[in-house]
Amino acid sequence: MPQQSTNPENSSRERRWRGYAQVGAIIVIIAGALYLAQAPERADFRPVAASHDAAPVVQVVVPSPTEHAHRLDLTGTVTLDRKLAVVSEVEGRVVWVSADFVNGGRISANEVFVRIDPREYELEVRSAEMAVAKAEAQVQLARRTVGTDAGLVIAEAEASLGQAEAKLALANLQLERTEISLPFGARVMSSELEVGDLVGPPDAVGKLSLLGIVYRPDALQVRVPIRVEDLDSLESAIGRPAQVSTVHGTYQAGIARVSSVVAVESRLAHVFLKFSDDIPQSELPVPGTFAEVTIHGPLHDGVFVLPEAAAREHDSIWIVQDGALRALKPVTVGRSNDGWIVEAFEPGEGVVVSVLAGASEGLRVSPDPASSGQ
Repeated sequence: MPQQSTNPENSSRERRWRGYAQVGAIIVIIAGALYLAQAPERADFRPVAASHDAAPVVQVVVPSPTEHAHRLDLTGTVTLDRKLAVVSEVEGRVVWVSADFVNGGRISANEVFVRIDPREYELEVRSAEMAVAKAEAQVQLARRTVGTDAGLVIAEAEASLGQAEAKLALANLQLERTEISLPFGARVMSSELEVGDLVGPPDAVGKLSLLGIVYRPDALQVRVPIRVEDLDSLESAIGRPAQVSTVHGTYQAGIARVSSVVAVESRLAHVFLKFSDDIPQSELPVPGTFAEVTIHGPLHDGVFVLPEAAAREHDSIWIVQDGALRALKPVTVGRSNDGWIVEAFEPGEGVVVSVLAGASEGLRVSPDPASSGQ
């Protein structure tokens, strides 16, 4: 019976050769895969039949003349065109402050909201009254004078009386100024005045002279940034009606002023809107409020309203005429949310609104009026 070899040296040699063979096979497979990955793909260069009549399809709109009320939708901020610093014209201690003279308070016209200690000024009035009485007595005595100097004596006495009366009027005026009021209704922006504060003219008390900051409701305005070309599209901007919408409500307004310069950073001009006079002042928004603004511009008749997709470089357009592209630059009337407003022109087979790579004058195209213009 044949016997199986049990020589451990032969078994070890056989296993090593088997491992070498497996490693070699793996290397061959990897090399083949790398070669195939780097090999160029075969391209089919067989000729393709092409039609000389083929033309790219372009989407067009065919506008028609229409009447258009120009409108601009913008945003702005409620601001103030002026505000007032309240100071005292007389020096003294504050003895009373109205509860309305605080941030957000309202002051009625001619309503006293601050009182200054009047005692010193009352004494000055009393002293001036006595001086007037004395001057009147001297006039009476002078009129009894006889002789060549009688006229001069009387004139001097009457002059002294006039000076006394002027001092009395000034003393009464200073006394009146101890009660501070304004000749118009106002809203208070800021005030930290307290009873006992020393107040007076700036040259007397320095920084203590400021009692508070107020503004008149009719000083409210809406400051609206606007592009120069949009401003031009309003033609005469001053007086144009507008609608202002804020969180407080919707208000009627009008353009009162236009900025005289253009902002360097943004290249924008500004228009300033004034609220309608018939709006109750208590209902007006406060400064700093964000506002959405619609400005109503002129009415144009017989114009085209084109989509912005029609605009090419330098506001030119492509129109299709006799099956080919033709460049045209329409006269711009303005731009609004409705579109690009231009003077009417002959649109041919339509105005191109789709993107066309390699477009050139005379290129044959196939117009597709997928959407109609206004």
